[in-house]
Amino acid sequence: MSTIISTLQEIIRQELRSVRVSELGIVKDVHPHSGTSDDDNYGCDVQLKNSGLLLKRVPIAAGHIGTVGIPNVGDLVLLTFDRGDVNQPIVIGRLYHNEARPPLNNPNEVIFRLPLAEADEKTLKAAIRNISANDSPREILVEMPPKITLHVTDGMVRAIAGKTEMKLNQPGSTGGVVTVLSGRTKITMNQDGDVTIEAAGAMTLKATRDLTLEGMNIKLKSQLNTDIEAGSQATLKGNLGATVNGGLASTVQGATISVRGITSFSP
Repeated sequence: MSTIISTLQEIIRQELRSVRVSELGIVKDVHPHSGTSDDDNYGCDVQLKNSGLLLKRVPIAAGHIGTVGIPNVGDLVLLTFDRGDVNQPIVIGRLYHNEARPPLNNPNEVIFRLPLAEADEKTLKAAIRNISANDSPREILVEMPPKITLHVTDGMVRAIAGKTEMKLNQPGSTGGVVTVLSGRTKITMNQDGDVTIEAAGAMTLKATRDLTLEGMNIKLKSQLNTDIEAGSQATLKGNLGATVNGGLASTVQGATISVRGITSFSP
């Protein structure tokens, strides 16, 4: 009787050994659907860590249909097996380890760093977080060091490209301000209607057709010289009055000069 029981136990052990539940493996090759003409369907070749068995074109479980994130060669992955059959493997997750540690992270945030092992200037970094202890709890940050940064919070959108920056600041329903910086040149647009342009160097306004400057009051002021020149004809008109004042000297010159109206000359 004991012999029969021992035999049955050994048979059961053999059957259990043939049933696969889950195992760790190393990605050896990847097969993304990278072209419209290929037959690949989001899979990879995985070598099981314990046995060294190489499984070909293992399908990868998707977190959400419509999204993909193919593993890299060398990634440590977790596999399960449909009905315990080694011929029906599925990659269900990836794991960090001592040689591939995760990016710095905290609860209530999702961190991206692609590729993981590259230096900052060769990687793409992103963070999506909602941490109540922060000054701005809701935050999206995308960085392409060393030049590009996109930063979004509840009241601000900030885009930086080297020494050029655009900031959209909306602290409430009013008071919104758009600021554009390029070196020491600055453009400020206020939600209430004011626009300020501060050029660190020269500034040019040019139009291939008409150019109109219109406002309640217009003031042109230069620290040295002001030149107004027309290719054909220039008109200076004031509906109520017009004043031409030269602090030291004024010159009116033309082939023909006409002065109309009541004229008064005084020193």
